[in-house]
Amino acid sequence: MTDTKASPRVSILIPVYNRENLIAECIESALLQTYLDFEVVVVDNASDDGTWKICQQFAARDPRVRAFRNNRNIGPVRNWRRCAEQARGEFVKILFSDDTLELNCLAEMVPELEDPDVALVYCAARIGRSKDRSRTDYSLGNAVRLDSTKFINLILCGDAPVSPGAIVIRTKDLIANLHTNFPTATPRPFDAHGAGPDVMISLLTAGSYSCVVHLSTPLVFFRAHSGSFSVSNTRNQISQGYRSALSHYLIEERGRASWMRYLADEWLRELRFDRKWIQPRQYLIEYEGSGQLSEQCAFTFYALLSLLTRLWGGKLNYV
Repeated sequence: MTDTKASPRVSILIPVYNRENLIAECIESALLQTYLDFEVVVVDNASDDGTWKICQQFAARDPRVRAFRNNRNIGPVRNWRRCAEQARGEFVKILFSDDTLELNCLAEMVPELEDPDVALVYCAARIGRSKDRSRTDYSLGNAVRLDSTKFINLILCGDAPVSPGAIVIRTKDLIANLHTNFPTATPRPFDAHGAGPDVMISLLTAGSYSCVVHLSTPLVFFRAHSGSFSVSNTRNQISQGYRSALSHYLIEERGRASWMRYLADEWLRELRFDRKWIQPRQYLIEYEGSGQLSEQCAFTFYALLSLLTRLWGGKLNYV
């Protein structure tokens, strides 16, 4: 592990656990960036395969790589924070260990964050088992500056990435807005899977600035495989985690009307995909509500409004 003399402008953060078959490709994609002023911070979360040895090899031959290892596995979210705490750059780019960056990723994204009014920069992403068998998601068709409220609504509608792997952000904002847990009505193992803490980084940061920049070019590749948490969705914990975290966020930051609109639409989506009845009262109680009769009536109204909006081809707005 070798330190450079001057602090780099950007820190690429790679949290990793048991990725001996993927970590080399991941680190190489970081080192091949056309943007030059960066470091790569790798934190191995006590892997028990050959991952740490590969990380050490990269650090030994390239001074831009700084490799650290936890004495024990501290869970994914705390390891993200450990990465952030080791960063020396003004800006950070999270790169998960099964993903890769395009060569011009930093060169395209970092300059947009020079504007102090911009909360973060996010790009479209390729998603698939390999780049040549991938689809492009989260592209708005052109590069655009979005009002922060518009960006937050895109996230809630599923039209912007929940993963921080698609953003460049200021280091201070990542540290301030990366939380391991939330006091939701139904306790969730947020720190064990990261579904909730990840999207909150973007939501909380965007709420403190006036705008967000979107780049339509897919500058990151998200690898979909059986070992990724988004694919496995163990016991439905991922979708439940997001729903709980977003419900908590909306009530705390945007008000109960926004929360009700969002949750009613999520309820309809679950009915459609699971094809079984879910009691509104039960659903409300599970996701931050009281389940009182007046609340159920409002919930029914927003569910009908959502159905009519979709029927007329309109756009849903939660905030």
